[in-house]
Amino acid sequence: MHSDRMTLSEMAAYLGVSQATLVRALCNEGALEGVPIPEGLDHLPLTQRHWLKEDVSQLKHALQRVHDIHHD
Repeated sequence: MHSDRMTLSEMAAYLGVSQATLVRALCNEGALEGVPIPEGLDHLPLTQRHWLKEDVSQLKHALQRVHDIHHD
C-alpha cells in the first residue's frame, strides 16, 4: 500500500470511530458530525477504496474543532 493513502479501516482507527459508524456516515449523508468526509481516490467498494492521508488528517482536525466548539 502507498504510505500517502489510507484504507477504510485505517481511516476509522485514525479518526477514533468504528468502521460501522464511518460506513453509515459515508453512505447516508457523506459527513461525520456535520463535517464532510473527503472523496476517495477511486470509486471502488468502500472496503477497497483509499483516501489521501492529508485529506483524512484535515477531516480529523475539523472534527476536533467541532468537538472543541461543543465543549466550550
